Amino acid sequence: MRKIATKVSKKLKKVKANKIIDLGEYRKQRKELETLFGEVHTTEESIESGKDPLHAVYTHAQNLLAVLVEILQEIPEPALDRFFNTINAAHEEYQPTGGPPMSSLTDSYFTCWLMFDVAVGLQKETLTTVIIDLAKQLGLHQEMVEVFQLMQNSRMGIYEYLGNEDDKVLLRELTKDEVIRCICPAGHQGQYKGELWFARILPPVFGLFDYSLVFTTPYILIAPETEYWLGYLNRTISKKKTKTTAASQENLMKYGLSDNYWNEYIHQAYVNFKPELIYLKGLPDVGNSRPHFSDSPEYRAILPETQLLIS
Repeated sequence: MRKIATKVSKKLKKVKANKIIDLGEYRKQRKELETLFGEVHTTEESIESGKDPLHAVYTHAQNLLAVLVEILQEIPEPALDRFFNTINAAHEEYQPTGGPPMSSLTDSYFTCWLMFDVAVGLQKETLTTVIIDLAKQLGLHQEMVEVFQLMQNSRMGIYEYLGNEDDKVLLRELTKDEVIRCICPAGHQGQYKGELWFARILPPVFGLFDYSLVFTTPYILIAPETEYWLGYLNRTISKKKTKTTAASQENLMKYGLSDNYWNEYIHQAYVNFKPELIYLKGLPDVGNSRPHFSDSPEYRAILPETQLLIS
């Protein structure tokens, strides 16, 4: 068990014993997820009034995680404050509830960020890794933990749209070779080959599916072209760690170069939206390429001055 989770485990035992926390909603959501898993294992058809079963699995899992995050918020453990202080400050700054036009950060994007990507300590613990470590104490069965782990392992990525195959969207992450067959519940099916999507893709579960899920409403990068994004990745990924580089593409896309790196990029790059997508423009490290560029203290600290001055 990781460091923060160990501390939380001790406090959780006390609050459960003293019945300080109401676990009624948690038990309800857990039961619903268990029932859904049983349905998924026994049918290949759509469930829940036509909802795709893979989408249903992940949506219910996220609902259960949301209840568990609320429980963690009630536990008097200073180590957890580091998560919630970061999340609350970001919520106040970007006002993500409801998404565009009120905020460029969608609910689906922001919820995934706070659950899976806000990392604390050398072990990069997140709220979801804490929950996974507490699985036995919380009475979570193994299939739930497996789904939670897949969600925890996920990250945002920049994907090139390659076309469609039947009802699936074909995407390939920049610098990668694998072609990923996806469903996109938000409704966007691609507009032209080479279109760039900034999105979080979740993989198949239980060995029952041959496709993945675009879990967040896709952000469409309308400019600049692919070659400029490849240049950005080349500049930003380096084995020599600095304030302006990440050790790998995976680390860059999951954690950014600061807590609000990708939040601030979306905020500054926002152009317009449709119900099924949001348009962004510009590069994270070229300030004047973004429509709403501003040199906020946190964002300026992670950008090279030479890039900030590009016009």
